[in-house]
Amino acid sequence: MSLIRIKKMFRRCAVCKKKLIIKVYPDKHYKGGHFFGKPKIPIGKGKYEKVGVWKFMGKECSIVTWTGREKKIEMWECDECYQEALNEYWLENKIERLYGKRCPDYEKECGCCQAWSVYNMIIADNRGEL
Repeated sequence: MSLIRIKKMFRRCAVCKKKLIIKVYPDKHYKGGHFFGKPKIPIGKGKYEKVGVWKFMGKECSIVTWTGREKKIEMWECDECYQEALNEYWLENKIERLYGKRCPDYEKECGCCQAWSVYNMIIADNRGEL
């Protein structure tokens, strides 16, 4: 009988900062959190320099690069934060499909604006902001 070597890693949730215990199995699958990659974040002194322009939806957008040092960090989320984001995403898509995209300006009599107002109240209540 062979023993299965399970590696334990300790990380923090990027959203709520809860301590996570990630169990990594020999076949590289893991349990205990949700991994979102290793983005580089700017640190120290530096600035953003414009290196080009990109046209997006009829508007010009600047392409910038960071001149200072960068650090790679692991992005993890706990199960609760991940599930909350999934639920918000589902609700947002459902409202958009039923009522349309948010109007640029809020109008009290607009059914679309009213639906998005209910969405805002649900999200605020879920986050404890009401």
